[in-house]
Order: sequence, then C-alpha cells, then structure tokens
Amino acid sequence: MKKRLYLILLTGILSAISFQTSAKEVENATIIHAFREHVESVPYLNEANMEALNTEISEHVKCLQNWSDREAYIKEHDLQGYLDRQKGSLQYYKNSSYAMIDDFLLQYAEQGIENEKACRDSLTAIINDRTGMCETNLNLLERELNREQEQSFFDKIDWTLVIIVVVVLICVIVLISLLSKKQKGGTTQPNQTPVRQDSTNKDPGIIIRRKTATILKKQSLEDVMESPHYLKVDAIDFCQESAVRRLYIKDTCIIDLYNMYASDLADPNNAKENGCMILGRWVHDTESNEYYVSLEHIVMPGDDAVFNEYELNFGGKIKLSVLEQLRKLRRETNMQYDLTCWVHSHPGLSVFFSNSDLNVQMQLKHPTHPNFLTAIVVDTLTPKEDVGIFTFRRDGNINSKAELTKMYSLKTWYTWAQKSLNENTEAPSDSSSSTTVSTSSDGASYQYSSN
Repeated sequence: MKKRLYLILLTGILSAISFQTSAKEVENATIIHAFREHVESVPYLNEANMEALNTEISEHVKCLQNWSDREAYIKEHDLQGYLDRQKGSLQYYKNSSYAMIDDFLLQYAEQGIENEKACRDSLTAIINDRTGMCETNLNLLERELNREQEQSFFDKIDWTLVIIVVVVLICVIVLISLLSKKQKGGTTQPNQTPVRQDSTNKDPGIIIRRKTATILKKQSLEDVMESPHYLKVDAIDFCQESAVRRLYIKDTCIIDLYNMYASDLADPNNAKENGCMILGRWVHDTESNEYYVSLEHIVMPGDDAVFNEYELNFGGKIKLSVLEQLRKLRRETNMQYDLTCWVHSHPGLSVFFSNSDLNVQMQLKHPTHPNFLTAIVVDTLTPKEDVGIFTFRRDGNINSKAELTKMYSLKTWYTWAQKSLNENTEAPSDSSSSTTVSTSSDGASYQYSSN
C-alpha cells in the first residue's frame, strides 16, 4: 500500500513538473506578433505617424538644398528648434524602449518565454526598425543645417577682375590689329577684324525657383471678426493664461460637429468615441503674443481611425484628406488655411485631457507657431453635451481640466448656429452690424452680430 502511495505521489510530481515546463513554451513568434500590434497602438511609433514625419523631414532637407535663401527658410520654419524637438522626441522613445519591452513582457512572466534573450533582441529590432529611417533623416537635416552653403562656379567668380581682364584683352587685340594694318601699308582686307561674340553676352546665372506649394498665402481674419456667422469665444472665459485670445467658430462648422455626434444622442446606450480635425485660419498679435483663431471646416477621419477609452489614433488617411482640403482652400481663397483644432469625444467619461490626448496635440501642432492649436473634448452623454476647450498656455504647456473655469454646451452652440444661419443667410453682412450678447440656458454668454 505504501509503495502504491509513493508511486501515485511521484507520478503527480512528475506531471506537475511536465505541465510547468510545457507552460513555459510560449513561442517567440507569438510574442513578436503581439508586440508589433502594441507598437502600432503607440501614437508616435505607429507606421502612419513615422511615414508622415519622414516625409516632413525629407521635405525640409530638399528645400534647404534648393532654396535660394537658406537663412530665410531656416528662420521662417525655426528649423533648429524643429530639429531639437524631433530629436528629443525620438531619443525619448529610444531611451524608453527597454522599459516598454520590460512592461510588455511582464504579461508572459508566469508562463515564461521560449528564448527570452532572442525574443528581447527581436522586440528591440522592431523599435529600431520603426525609428531608424526617422533618425537617418534627422541626421541628414542636421548636416544640412550645419553645412555652409556651397557656392556655384558663378558665385565664386570675382566679376570685377573678370571685367578688367576682358577689357585688357580687347585692348591688346585692338592694338595688335592696328599694328598689323600698319605693317601691311594700311591696306585692309575684308573679314580681317576679329569678332568676339562672347565678350558682350551676359551670363544669365543660376535661377532657383521656390516651390509654389510652400508659398504662404495671406494671413488675415478681417472677414471673420465682424461676421455674424462666427461664434466668438474669448479664451479668458475658460483659461486665464491661454496663448489663444479668441476663437471664431463658424456656424456651419458647429452644425457639422453636432451632426457628427447625432448617433450618440439617438442611441446613448451604444455611444462610441469619435473625432475629427478642423481647418481654419489664425493671426498672431506680436505685442501681446496672443493668437486669434478661426474654426471653419471639419475633416472626418478615414476607416483606419481607432477611437476607444485607452487609444486615440486618427489613422493615416485623414492626413491626406487634410492636405487635400488645405490645398483647395488656399487655392480658392488665397488665404493661409491651417489645421487649427481637433475634436474628440469622451461619452459618459466626463471632459478631461489624457496623456494620449496630449500625444496627439504635440504631433499635430504647427512647427513654428505651435501655440494656436486648439483641442475640443465633448461628453455627448451629459444633459447639455459638455464641451471643454484646451489650449496651450503662454509657457507652452496645455491647460488641464482643473484649470478650466468654464464648460460650454454643444447643444447651446447648435441652437445659436441654427439661428445664425436662419437670420443671416439671405441678408449680406455689412460694416454697420452691431454686436449682441446672448445668454444661453446654461449660463454661458456668446457674442454674435446682427443687422
């Protein structure tokens, strides 16, 4: 009986050891595949953002190589600051890659990993492969910034010396010709006079043309500031230190935003996060260092966008739509339209600005004037459809939820927008329009012009 018990116990121990050993056989291929999906969920490291960043950096390098006035281009685009920011972001993710890998592999700690060292090397290679091209392009941009502009052959020529030499040569040739005539008794023969066709031709030099796509259009909001079609929101009403002085939100833009969230209102039990980008214009008051910004046209994301509680990814297709719309607006209006705002919702989660939201804000900001970019967060499941406006402060940091002194209402905005369209669509606005202050049901005051 004792022997049988010992055999049963020994068999159980061996089975447990065998099960534990087999549990550790998590294949590296499975982990690598899961890690690739995890990297794609990181806004900075995802493939669409890397491609857009590489394209942007390559464009700066090409412009530096072909621009007629390098110094003006560098100053206009703050390329040194741009380079420092991009290298800082890239270095941050490279330095934190080991911690990212460690955190990711924790989920396999109990099961174990088939070959942990080889697995770690593969995960590191994935991150290096994703950031490698960006690092190469940044190094090219850095070398181009530090390179002295090479002079062409014509730039190196001392034209004063060339003119003197040409004049001397002409004098020598004329003198030789005169002496030759005297030696021949003063007789002249046709076609004896040397001809120097090249001596009178001016070299046209090298002409470098700027690319028309990069020429800035007119930067103005004159047609917006007094228009009754724009809701005027002063930033001081919701954030004391905002770098944005005032927002001008077009009535049609508000209606498009409201309609975008209509499905949430119709079926609140099945509400989903959603977002878009808004194009408009901006002007910078250099004395006060404040921005005046318009929000005019929304651009919806493509089918590759991902919105959920823990991930915010607009995808790559919306970037193409934004570029296409910007080119169209700039061409048709001759005004400098830009991406001035982006919007997303937190249905039932309240209005706040998360770390994921901050990552999107930093990726979308303008390279030389980052502080005009505005973010709007909407909670579609609150009674008034709460709206929070987040802007950069003057110190370059974005305001938090705790700093918001006021919430707006998308429902109230929508009511104002409908009224604006009904009252102002037929009658054109003129300089004699007056400004009226309207107080909504939620206690918020809005300004609009009426004839």
